[in-house]
Amino acid sequence: MKNENILNSDYWYETITAFKQGELSEQEVQELYLWKAEKPEHKLFFEEVEKSWKVSRERNQFPEFNIVKAWNAVKAQTIDCKEVKSISLWVNIWQAPVAKAAAAVLLLACITWAMSNVVFTKPTFTDLQSFGGMKEFYLPDSSKVYVHDTTTVRYASTYGETERIVYLDGEAFFEVQKNEKKPFTVLSFRSRVVVKGTKFLVCSRANDSVDVIKVEEGKVAVLEKYSRSGKEVMLTKGMTCTVDRIGNLRKGETMNTKPAVWRNADLLIFTGTPLNQVVTDLKSRTGVDVKLNNPDMGTCRFTGEFDNADVEEILQVIALSMNMQIEKQGSLYILKGEGCK
Repeated sequence: MKNENILNSDYWYETITAFKQGELSEQEVQELYLWKAEKPEHKLFFEEVEKSWKVSRERNQFPEFNIVKAWNAVKAQTIDCKEVKSISLWVNIWQAPVAKAAAAVLLLACITWAMSNVVFTKPTFTDLQSFGGMKEFYLPDSSKVYVHDTTTVRYASTYGETERIVYLDGEAFFEVQKNEKKPFTVLSFRSRVVVKGTKFLVCSRANDSVDVIKVEEGKVAVLEKYSRSGKEVMLTKGMTCTVDRIGNLRKGETMNTKPAVWRNADLLIFTGTPLNQVVTDLKSRTGVDVKLNNPDMGTCRFTGEFDNADVEEILQVIALSMNMQIEKQGSLYILKGEGCK
């Protein structure tokens, strides 16, 4: 089913058809649900394919089974002629319209039960959410999740049975319990992150241009969300990666500070951290906007530790140590300077 508005429409047509026929794994079903929810045209395409599938099913009715003919074929090979009279009694009973109708109703009931309870059974979901600040949660396998402002982490009732999958909209830090047999997967808007036991950050929102992945400890495989090639980027401690809207994977600079500083509400540590990252972390921690008036200042590196300090105190320390000035315009703070030499 070609559709110029849908990227890889043939692939998604086949996937939706396979879903209706109960041929997808749990992970593939959840990926389909996420894809369907991404855009209105995805939802419309899904409904069109679903309708087409239902129509094709209605046309392929079950063939009528001729019981008399089938029995006669068996009888001719295996039954002595002396038994014909007694057997023909049962054949006559099966020929009765009421018996045929009852058999048809029973067959339909069995098929309906199988379709509703086996093929199309959908798992229930649990949402871990934060609409302000940071919240901590534990998943069923005791993996820990730190959920940042306006973020939802979702998992199914089948989590941990054969695999461990969570779905992310926002920013979250994961401390995953190690399980060699059940890798832990984070599915977000553009990326798929697969681990066995580690600590890492994933940031992914619908309106962002890229997903950001940062590893604090362990090893992480990052793939494009719907990758069919299997291409991946491996990250270890201190490494970062981005995934853009068309699936490009790019490694970033090695981190000098731990990701998700917002996990600790009191302590803020910078060690040779680029000023661009410092103002980003301040925004994450305090919600206060800080702007650099000179792009060259962004590469300047700052080292400092703050315990329960407010944003003005932090900016004053930065300005004094790096020969900069602070200007406040409403709720916006501007750092002014010549940059690093």
